[in-house]
Amino acid sequence: MAEPQKQQMGDGSDNIGQAAGQAAKAAKNAGKQAAKQAAKKGAEAAANAAAATVKAGVEGGKAVAEIAAGTAAGGPWGAIISAAWAMRHTLFKILICLCLSVVFLIVMIVELPGIIINKALGIDGNEPTVSITEIYESLAETVSDIVQAGYDASMAEVERLISDGGYDRELSMNALINYAQSSAGYDTAYILSAYSTSVEQLSNDPEDMKKKLDGVAANMFPVTSVERENEVITPVTYYTYKSVTITVVMKTVKTGVINGVPQYRYETAEATYYLQDQQLSSDTQIEVDAYSAVTLTLPVYSGSNITGTRKATYYQYTGKETLTPEKKTVKYLECTIHPFDNTVISTAFGLDLNATYNGLETTYGDVIHSRALALKKTLYGTAGNGSTVPLTDVELIAFLARQNCSETRKHIVKTGLSLVGKVPYFWGGKSAAGWNDEWNTPKLVTAAGSTTTGTIRPFGLDCSGFSDWTYKTAVGISLNGASWSQWDESYAITAEELLPGDLGFLMDDDGGGWNHVLIFAGYGENGERMWVHSSGGEGVIFNTPSYEAGLALRRPKNVDFGDTPG
Repeated sequence: MAEPQKQQMGDGSDNIGQAAGQAAKAAKNAGKQAAKQAAKKGAEAAANAAAATVKAGVEGGKAVAEIAAGTAAGGPWGAIISAAWAMRHTLFKILICLCLSVVFLIVMIVELPGIIINKALGIDGNEPTVSITEIYESLAETVSDIVQAGYDASMAEVERLISDGGYDRELSMNALINYAQSSAGYDTAYILSAYSTSVEQLSNDPEDMKKKLDGVAANMFPVTSVERENEVITPVTYYTYKSVTITVVMKTVKTGVINGVPQYRYETAEATYYLQDQQLSSDTQIEVDAYSAVTLTLPVYSGSNITGTRKATYYQYTGKETLTPEKKTVKYLECTIHPFDNTVISTAFGLDLNATYNGLETTYGDVIHSRALALKKTLYGTAGNGSTVPLTDVELIAFLARQNCSETRKHIVKTGLSLVGKVPYFWGGKSAAGWNDEWNTPKLVTAAGSTTTGTIRPFGLDCSGFSDWTYKTAVGISLNGASWSQWDESYAITAEELLPGDLGFLMDDDGGGWNHVLIFAGYGENGERMWVHSSGGEGVIFNTPSYEAGLALRRPKNVDFGDTPG
């Protein structure tokens, strides 16, 4: 009799999902207390626990490293299962799978914000019913609502300052510098990590977090103001007139009374007068024809007979007159709503970011940063926003001041630079004008043609989506679609003609099209050409790319840049 075929775990004929589920359940029961202790003692204790388990096998150790880094193929559970499957002895496979599950739970509890992981794993005492992503999205919505309330409070503060000071509202609102409108600038993952760190990993309450954030909402977007004066001209208004020839009653003579009714004879004449035609205005001194109103007596006819009279107003020419617009000095308030102030987070949660964390050789700030990155890697497989640091107000203002171009062009560049370091790259990512609350939230990449297609990534903008968003937000004009269509909606310029706000296109490697579009921001301190663009793997960045010399330079059509003719 032939030897029965031996089934190996992981060869496709067993139920891998069931095995993983059983392993997770066993890991949860076996490792819950150890995980809690690790969470309380910090990352150092977790590292020691992980190191002890790694000794069980080289393959297992590799998987633990992948889990901690968030780079395992198929996610953390994929790393656990594949590591166990790589072992030859079936019993060892099961044991290693369980051990790695425990380590995964310990590392995850320590590295991820407790406000998310406690509920996801049921450590809060309730049976887990939702995924990490679902929990994150729910909390992200809560944070977004609070931040919106903070923005609304800043707008209300602007209105209050204008009203209380008696400033001209129209001029003040036109002068408003609103950095928060185009870029909210907050990081949900950082906020959740900061809260969890402030209350220790195991004591997390979403309502408590909300209450503390509500307490600092009014300070999330700082408002500063400067009193300004402006000479306002009140334009003069005048009319043009058209001539009309009419019959006017020049004299009325009573001829008698018939049956008690007075009888009259009317003497009439044809005369030329004027009626108002078009209303015009001028903000400069102007000489115009002058007219004065006169009240005329006109006949009322019954057939061909005059049976009475009526009064009507017409105009008569009186000569020329000079009209001078009124000038007056009006005070207004130039308010600035600054980007999200991240220092309010440490204030809300009572954190000293430079203080030593639980006696370890690390600070609270470092721990929060580490947990925020771990959360992003768990959700997306990447840290999300890239390493680019957002520009400060001082840096942004100084850079724009160096550029010799129109205010419209500076506004376009300022709008684009407002997203630097805040919005990730997302293949196929497009957006309406203004800040999009969906940026940095997990979304499925549905656009074809990328290695990220079909994966979950933090939502953001691709290169053409960024340039289109910038123009829509800054001047209300869409550049449309992909980079090739933006090429069609622009025209070639020379390097000498290049100005901030113009576009640069990078050709495909095969020379068959354009695979990247950038916005020229201006010249750096050393005269180098600087560009702002959404770059794959980095997000919105501000730099001089290595391929800069090979860019095709173009200018969008149908955009009034306010350039002074040369």
